[in-house]
Amino acid sequence: MDFKERLKSLRKERGITQSQLAEILNYGYTAISNYESGRNEPSIKDIKKISEFFDVSVDYLLCVSEIRKPYILTEENQPDELFLNKYATLSRSGKKQLASLMDWLINQHPDMMLDLDAAQGNAEYAESDK
Repeated sequence: MDFKERLKSLRKERGITQSQLAEILNYGYTAISNYESGRNEPSIKDIKKISEFFDVSVDYLLCVSEIRKPYILTEENQPDELFLNKYATLSRSGKKQLASLMDWLINQHPDMMLDLDAAQGNAEYAESDK
């Protein structure tokens, strides 16, 4: 998938036409058609405007990432964010090597693993508490 396909997909999810989106973004009536056909590419300013309208990250809009919304960093998820940022910079080969290293680490230190049954039980308990 590339930008033009992602834009079209997001627009269709919202159920709006090309001309409606152009009007909402204060563009000329053919701007969105030109973006979706690949005849024109938006400026950085326009990419930011489009990503804000659809409430997705610029990376998602440009098909760099499949994560729609940027993470809100907290103390709890900051290590995850750091890991994901570094992981994203790896080549395909690097990602395979990292997966092998993670498998080795888990086999050597099973105590490092989350107790998924307990975590699932806690999630179910929290849901039933609502």
